Amino acid sequence: MNPRLRGTIEISIASAGFGFLGIFGKWAFSSGLSVGEFLSYRFTLAALLLWIFLLLFKPQWIRLSAKQTVIAALLGVFGYAFFSTLYFEAIEGLSVTLAALLLYTYPFWVNVFSHFFTHDKISKKEALCLIAASLGLVLLLWGHIEVKNIWAIAAGLGSAISYAIYVLLSGRLQKNVRPISSSLYVITFGAIALSLFHRPHFEAVQSLTSFQASCIFGIALICTILPLTLELAALQKLKSTEVALLMMIEPMTAAIMGALIFHESLSLRQLLGALVIAGALVVNTFARKSQQTV
Repeated sequence: MNPRLRGTIEISIASAGFGFLGIFGKWAFSSGLSVGEFLSYRFTLAALLLWIFLLLFKPQWIRLSAKQTVIAALLGVFGYAFFSTLYFEAIEGLSVTLAALLLYTYPFWVNVFSHFFTHDKISKKEALCLIAASLGLVLLLWGHIEVKNIWAIAAGLGSAISYAIYVLLSGRLQKNVRPISSSLYVITFGAIALSLFHRPHFEAVQSLTSFQASCIFGIALICTILPLTLELAALQKLKSTEVALLMMIEPMTAAIMGALIFHESLSLRQLLGALVIAGALVVNTFARKSQQTV
Protein backbone atom coordinates (compact mmCIF):
# COMPACT_ATOMS: atom_id res chain seq x y z
CA MET A 1 0.00 0.00 0.00
CA ASN A 2 1.15 3.53 -0.79
CA PRO A 3 2.76 4.97 2.39
CA ARG A 4 0.83 8.24 2.13
CA LEU A 5 -2.48 6.42 1.74
CA ARG A 6 -1.59 4.18 4.67
CA GLY A 7 -0.69 7.22 6.77
CA THR A 8 -3.99 8.88 5.86
CA ILE A 9 -5.92 5.77 6.92
CA GLU A 10 -3.93 5.51 10.15
CA ILE A 11 -4.55 9.10 11.22
CA SER A 12 -8.22 8.86 10.21
CA ILE A 13 -8.71 5.82 12.47
CA ALA A 14 -6.72 7.54 15.24
CA SER A 15 -8.88 10.66 14.99
CA ALA A 16 -12.05 8.58 15.16
CA GLY A 17 -10.68 6.82 18.26
CA PHE A 18 -9.91 10.12 19.97
CA GLY A 19 -13.47 11.17 19.10
CA PHE A 20 -14.77 8.67 21.69
CA LEU A 21 -13.02 10.54 24.52
CA GLY A 22 -16.10 12.61 25.29
CA ILE A 23 -18.33 9.53 25.27
CA PHE A 24 -16.27 7.63 27.84
CA GLY A 25 -15.60 10.83 29.79
CA LYS A 26 -19.30 11.65 30.07
CA TRP A 27 -20.10 8.14 31.25
CA ALA A 28 -17.23 8.14 33.75
CA PHE A 29 -17.96 11.55 35.26
CA SER A 30 -21.66 10.77 35.57
CA SER A 31 -20.72 7.60 37.47
CA GLY A 32 -18.78 9.60 40.07
CA LEU A 33 -15.16 9.48 38.88
CA SER A 34 -13.19 12.71 39.20
CA VAL A 35 -11.10 14.22 36.40
CA GLY A 36 -7.83 13.36 38.17
CA GLU A 37 -8.87 9.78 38.83
CA PHE A 38 -10.10 9.25 35.30
CA LEU A 39 -6.96 10.67 33.65
CA SER A 40 -4.60 8.77 35.96
CA TYR A 41 -6.48 5.47 35.65
CA ARG A 42 -6.71 5.91 31.88
CA PHE A 43 -2.98 6.26 31.27
CA THR A 44 -1.93 3.79 33.98
CA LEU A 45 -4.13 1.03 32.59
CA ALA A 46 -3.05 1.82 29.02
CA ALA A 47 0.61 1.56 30.08
CA LEU A 48 0.00 -1.73 31.91
CA LEU A 49 -1.82 -3.25 28.93
CA LEU A 50 0.99 -2.25 26.57
CA TRP A 51 3.72 -3.57 28.87
CA ILE A 52 1.93 -6.91 29.32
CA PHE A 53 1.26 -7.29 25.59
CA LEU A 54 4.82 -6.49 24.52
CA LEU A 55 6.46 -8.56 27.27
CA LEU A 56 4.38 -11.58 26.25
CA PHE A 57 4.48 -11.29 22.47
CA LYS A 58 7.16 -8.82 21.32
CA PRO A 59 9.71 -8.27 24.13
CA GLN A 60 12.32 -7.06 21.61
CA TRP A 61 10.06 -4.08 20.79
CA ILE A 62 10.43 -2.74 24.33
CA ARG A 63 14.04 -1.73 23.71
CA LEU A 64 14.66 1.88 22.77
CA SER A 65 17.91 3.80 22.68
CA ALA A 66 18.61 6.01 25.68
CA LYS A 67 18.06 9.08 23.52
CA GLN A 68 14.67 7.92 22.24
CA THR A 69 13.60 6.85 25.73
CA VAL A 70 14.31 10.37 27.02
CA ILE A 71 12.46 11.91 24.05
CA ALA A 72 9.44 9.66 24.63
CA ALA A 73 9.51 10.48 28.35
CA LEU A 74 9.53 14.22 27.66
CA LEU A 75 6.72 13.85 25.12
CA GLY A 76 4.69 11.88 27.65
CA VAL A 77 5.20 14.37 30.49
CA PHE A 78 5.19 17.71 28.64
CA GLY A 79 3.04 16.49 25.76
CA TYR A 80 0.13 14.33 26.80
CA ALA A 81 0.14 14.78 30.58
CA PHE A 82 0.55 18.56 30.35
CA PHE A 83 -1.95 18.95 27.50
CA SER A 84 -4.57 16.75 29.21
CA THR A 85 -4.28 18.63 32.50
CA LEU A 86 -4.59 22.04 30.81
CA TYR A 87 -7.60 20.90 28.80
CA PHE A 88 -9.53 19.67 31.84
CA GLU A 89 -8.53 22.82 33.73
CA ALA A 90 -10.13 24.74 30.87
CA ILE A 91 -13.28 22.62 31.10
CA GLU A 92 -13.58 23.49 34.81
CA GLY A 93 -13.57 27.24 34.08
CA LEU A 94 -15.31 27.36 30.70
CA SER A 95 -18.28 25.84 29.00
CA VAL A 96 -17.36 22.55 27.30
CA THR A 97 -18.09 24.13 23.91
CA LEU A 98 -15.63 26.97 24.37
CA ALA A 99 -12.97 24.63 25.80
CA ALA A 100 -13.33 22.38 22.75
CA LEU A 101 -13.15 25.33 20.34
CA LEU A 102 -9.94 26.53 22.01
CA LEU A 103 -8.42 23.03 21.94
CA TYR A 104 -9.16 22.56 18.25
CA THR A 105 -7.19 25.64 17.33
CA TYR A 106 -4.15 23.30 17.46
CA PRO A 107 -4.14 22.61 13.67
CA PHE A 108 -3.71 26.37 13.24
CA TRP A 109 -0.78 26.39 15.68
CA VAL A 110 0.79 23.35 14.00
CA ASN A 111 0.68 25.13 10.66
CA VAL A 112 2.02 28.41 12.10
CA PHE A 113 4.91 26.74 13.95
CA SER A 114 5.63 24.49 10.98
CA HIS A 115 5.68 27.43 8.56
CA PHE A 116 8.07 29.55 10.64
CA PHE A 117 10.26 26.99 12.40
CA THR A 118 10.54 24.08 9.93
CA HIS A 119 10.96 23.58 6.20
CA ASP A 120 7.30 22.62 5.79
CA LYS A 121 5.89 25.84 4.37
CA ILE A 122 2.13 26.00 4.12
CA SER A 123 0.75 26.51 0.62
CA LYS A 124 -2.18 28.74 -0.32
CA LYS A 125 -4.39 25.70 -0.90
CA GLU A 126 -3.50 24.30 2.52
CA ALA A 127 -4.18 27.66 4.14
CA LEU A 128 -7.60 27.86 2.47
CA CYS A 129 -8.44 24.29 3.54
CA LEU A 130 -7.39 25.10 7.10
CA ILE A 131 -9.56 28.24 7.16
CA ALA A 132 -12.53 26.31 5.71
CA ALA A 133 -12.12 23.47 8.21
CA SER A 134 -11.84 25.97 11.08
CA LEU A 135 -15.06 27.67 10.01
CA GLY A 136 -16.72 24.27 9.77
CA LEU A 137 -15.48 23.49 13.29
CA VAL A 138 -17.07 26.68 14.65
CA LEU A 139 -20.38 25.74 13.00
CA LEU A 140 -20.14 22.20 14.37
CA LEU A 141 -19.24 23.07 17.96
CA TRP A 142 -20.80 26.48 18.45
CA GLY A 143 -23.21 26.54 21.35
CA HIS A 144 -23.37 27.68 24.94
CA ILE A 145 -20.42 30.01 25.66
CA GLU A 146 -19.56 30.65 29.31
CA VAL A 147 -16.42 31.94 31.02
CA LYS A 148 -16.28 31.32 34.78
CA ASN A 149 -12.54 31.92 35.10
CA ILE A 150 -10.56 34.14 32.72
CA TRP A 151 -7.43 32.07 33.32
CA ALA A 152 -9.26 29.04 31.94
CA ILE A 153 -9.07 30.68 28.49
CA ALA A 154 -5.28 30.66 28.81
CA ALA A 155 -5.44 27.01 29.86
CA GLY A 156 -7.57 26.19 26.80
CA LEU A 157 -5.15 27.92 24.43
CA GLY A 158 -2.26 26.33 26.31
CA SER A 159 -3.72 22.88 25.73
CA ALA A 160 -3.91 23.58 21.99
CA ILE A 161 -0.39 25.00 21.76
CA SER A 162 1.16 22.21 23.86
CA TYR A 163 -0.56 19.56 21.73
CA ALA A 164 0.60 21.30 18.54
CA ILE A 165 4.19 21.22 19.83
CA TYR A 166 3.75 17.52 20.71
CA VAL A 167 2.61 16.74 17.15
CA LEU A 168 5.49 18.68 15.58
CA LEU A 169 8.17 17.20 17.83
CA SER A 170 6.83 13.66 17.47
CA GLY A 171 6.89 14.00 13.69
CA ARG A 172 10.48 15.30 13.66
CA LEU A 173 12.13 13.35 16.47
CA GLN A 174 10.58 9.89 16.12
CA LYS A 175 10.76 9.22 12.40
CA ASN A 176 12.73 5.97 12.78
CA VAL A 177 11.15 4.63 15.96
CA ARG A 178 8.61 1.79 15.99
CA PRO A 179 5.30 3.55 16.83
CA ILE A 180 4.11 1.05 19.44
CA SER A 181 7.51 1.19 21.19
CA SER A 182 7.34 4.97 21.32
CA SER A 183 3.72 5.01 22.53
CA LEU A 184 4.70 2.54 25.30
CA TYR A 185 7.06 5.07 26.85
CA VAL A 186 4.98 8.16 26.02
CA ILE A 187 1.97 6.61 27.78
CA THR A 188 4.04 5.24 30.68
CA PHE A 189 5.68 8.54 31.52
CA GLY A 190 2.37 10.34 30.95
CA ALA A 191 0.80 8.01 33.51
CA ILE A 192 3.59 8.70 36.03
CA ALA A 193 3.28 12.47 35.59
CA LEU A 194 -0.52 12.47 35.87
CA SER A 195 -0.45 10.23 38.93
CA LEU A 196 2.06 12.48 40.68
CA PHE A 197 0.06 15.60 39.79
CA HIS A 198 -3.46 14.37 40.58
CA ARG A 199 -2.50 11.89 43.34
CA PRO A 200 -5.46 9.53 42.87
CA HIS A 201 -6.17 6.84 45.45
CA PHE A 202 -5.20 3.72 43.50
CA GLU A 203 -6.37 1.53 46.37
CA ALA A 204 -9.89 2.68 45.45
CA VAL A 205 -9.62 0.77 42.16
CA GLN A 206 -10.94 -2.38 43.85
CA SER A 207 -14.16 -0.55 44.71
CA LEU A 208 -14.86 0.59 41.15
CA THR A 209 -18.16 -0.54 39.71
CA SER A 210 -18.15 -2.73 36.61
CA PHE A 211 -19.46 0.23 34.62
CA GLN A 212 -16.64 2.52 35.79
CA ALA A 213 -14.07 -0.20 35.07
CA SER A 214 -15.54 -0.65 31.58
CA CYS A 215 -15.25 3.10 30.92
CA ILE A 216 -11.60 3.13 32.02
CA PHE A 217 -10.80 0.04 29.93
CA GLY A 218 -12.57 1.52 26.91
CA ILE A 219 -10.78 4.87 27.07
CA ALA A 220 -7.42 3.15 27.69
CA LEU A 221 -7.75 0.93 24.61
CA ILE A 222 -9.93 2.85 22.13
CA CYS A 223 -8.90 6.42 23.00
CA THR A 224 -5.29 5.96 24.12
CA ILE A 225 -3.30 2.92 22.96
CA LEU A 226 -4.86 2.56 19.50
CA PRO A 227 -5.04 6.23 18.40
CA LEU A 228 -1.76 7.34 19.96
CA THR A 229 0.14 4.50 18.25
CA LEU A 230 -1.56 5.10 14.90
CA GLU A 231 -0.94 8.85 15.19
CA LEU A 232 2.79 8.24 15.68
CA ALA A 233 2.75 5.84 12.71
CA ALA A 234 1.03 8.43 10.51
CA LEU A 235 3.51 11.14 11.52
CA GLN A 236 6.24 8.98 9.97
CA LYS A 237 4.48 9.05 6.60
CA LEU A 238 2.77 12.46 6.46
CA LYS A 239 3.70 16.03 7.28
CA SER A 240 2.67 17.31 10.69
CA THR A 241 0.41 19.90 9.05
CA GLU A 242 -1.47 17.15 7.17
CA VAL A 243 -1.87 15.09 10.34
CA ALA A 244 -3.14 18.11 12.29
CA LEU A 245 -5.79 18.90 9.69
CA LEU A 246 -6.96 15.29 9.41
CA MET A 247 -7.30 15.21 13.20
CA MET A 248 -10.41 17.35 12.74
CA ILE A 249 -12.16 14.05 12.11
CA GLU A 250 -12.13 13.80 15.92
CA PRO A 251 -14.78 16.48 16.67
CA MET A 252 -16.89 15.16 13.80
CA THR A 253 -16.79 11.68 15.35
CA ALA A 254 -17.61 13.11 18.78
CA ALA A 255 -20.64 14.99 17.43
CA ILE A 256 -21.96 12.00 15.45
CA MET A 257 -21.45 9.52 18.31
CA GLY A 258 -23.06 11.96 20.73
CA ALA A 259 -26.12 12.02 18.51
CA LEU A 260 -26.21 8.22 18.15
CA ILE A 261 -25.46 7.25 21.76
CA PHE A 262 -26.85 10.14 23.80
CA HIS A 263 -29.57 11.07 21.30
CA GLU A 264 -28.20 14.60 21.09
CA SER A 265 -29.86 16.33 18.17
CA LEU A 266 -27.67 17.74 15.41
CA SER A 267 -28.92 21.04 14.01
CA LEU A 268 -28.66 21.98 10.34
CA ARG A 269 -25.83 24.34 11.32
CA GLN A 270 -23.87 21.47 12.87
CA LEU A 271 -24.48 19.21 9.89
CA LEU A 272 -23.30 21.99 7.59
CA GLY A 273 -20.20 22.40 9.75
CA ALA A 274 -19.42 18.68 9.51
CA LEU A 275 -19.83 18.78 5.73
CA VAL A 276 -17.53 21.81 5.46
CA ILE A 277 -14.85 20.06 7.53
CA ALA A 278 -15.16 16.86 5.49
CA GLY A 279 -14.98 18.83 2.24
CA ALA A 280 -11.87 20.69 3.37
CA LEU A 281 -10.16 17.44 4.37
CA VAL A 282 -10.98 15.77 1.05
CA VAL A 283 -9.78 18.76 -0.98
CA ASN A 284 -6.56 19.02 1.03
CA THR A 285 -5.87 15.28 0.70
CA PHE A 286 -6.34 15.28 -3.08
CA ALA A 287 -4.37 18.50 -3.45
CA ARG A 288 -1.48 16.86 -1.61
CA LYS A 289 -1.78 13.77 -3.81
CA SER A 290 -1.64 15.83 -7.00
CA GLN A 291 1.40 17.74 -5.72
CA GLN A 292 3.19 14.46 -5.00
CA THR A 293 2.34 13.17 -8.49
CA VAL A 294 3.70 16.32 -10.09
